[in-house]
Amino acid sequence: MGFQALRRFNSLMRGGKDAKASAPSLGSGPLPIAIDFGSGALKVLQVAAGDPPALVAAASVETPMELVGDPVKRLKFQVEALPRLLKSGGFKGKRAVCAIPAAQMFCKQLQVPRIEGVPTSELVSAAIPAQFGCDPASLVYRTLEIGSGTGNKQDILVMGVQRDVVNNLMSTIAGCKLQPVGMHSEFVATLRAFDYVHRREGDENLTTLYLDVGANVTNVSISHGRELVFARVIDIGGRRLDEYVSEQLACTLEQARALRVRQATEAPPPPKPAAKPAPVAAMAPAMAPAMAPAMAAVAEGEVPADLDPRRQGDKLAPGFTAEVTTQPPMSVAPGDVDLTEVLETLTDEVMMCMRYHAAQFPGRKVDRAVFVGGEARHRGLCQHIARALRVPAQMGDPIARVGRGGTEPATGVDLKQAQPGWAVALGLCLSPTDL
Repeated sequence: MGFQALRRFNSLMRGGKDAKASAPSLGSGPLPIAIDFGSGALKVLQVAAGDPPALVAAASVETPMELVGDPVKRLKFQVEALPRLLKSGGFKGKRAVCAIPAAQMFCKQLQVPRIEGVPTSELVSAAIPAQFGCDPASLVYRTLEIGSGTGNKQDILVMGVQRDVVNNLMSTIAGCKLQPVGMHSEFVATLRAFDYVHRREGDENLTTLYLDVGANVTNVSISHGRELVFARVIDIGGRRLDEYVSEQLACTLEQARALRVRQATEAPPPPKPAAKPAPVAAMAPAMAPAMAPAMAAVAEGEVPADLDPRRQGDKLAPGFTAEVTTQPPMSVAPGDVDLTEVLETLTDEVMMCMRYHAAQFPGRKVDRAVFVGGEARHRGLCQHIARALRVPAQMGDPIARVGRGGTEPATGVDLKQAQPGWAVALGLCLSPTDL
């Protein structure tokens, strides 16, 4: 079965004729078990289908600090921990879907010629040696056509991974006596976790920048509604920040991490009382007639289209914070630590991604940014990045809308707290089964 699943996955990633996927069941039964081999933690999640989905079980084990920067030893640790989590976690069934770690993926935008009768997959395969410096047969990859291209060229997003990484993941799942039914990139899984905010007509025109700031890397995704149009991995994450803190304060990485985590979770100062808004009648006569309909609609619990919070960055749905720069300010670093250099590198890389998107889609700017990943809990970091990007931004925690009765097993995770690092896991649960 493992060989057949791998062959099917290869065909899927290459865009073969049998690359079909079935959507998650619309019933109420448990969906496949989602496995996220994250740098900072191994996460396992299962939900039951529904709107919203309902929690079945969740389990997590943190990666020891000394293994975070070593992908081989980290995966070995997680592979050994997975059977224990599955056995004690209360998960149901044997069907499983997992994410391909973004740090081990290749993401690149290509332009290939349009040649009648020649499949896009063949054109991409011919371009891979020059673009990736390896034999196409050593990779498993997916191609997505993005934009309309120019002239006789078409724009292609290629996401690939070394074949041995896929073999290892498949063997791990099969070794836990599970049936692999899906394998997705972290980029696509993140988008699926937020499908619930792109249901209305016209939402395909909303351009969202997703910043998944994790322990080792930052995943940059840009979507048009639900569709992925840009993906890139930036080699900067929380560990790099910990290293700067450790060096400047002459402390261990564990101590540096503890300092940053404590700062990120400190209770914010009490907000200042908001000024009472003036009644419509007290406004300037020229403004009152224009504002009256909007004020009346808000009073009735409706939000006019021109005040749509999805486009203004305010709280819009369960799992979203208010616009991060409007929240009480928080320092990005503990004490007198200077993170200017590494943060400038990170924000410059993200802005480069935004400029590339703008060049591909002239006139279509990014409407908002959504922070996910474990580092998204650090409000000061999110505020710093949002100000540099000059884009309305929120922290997203889609698992907050998952229904729960309070008795579901949750090992190693406090679901009463915001968990933006679980966006990939939830997105995996809600992704099509493609194997």
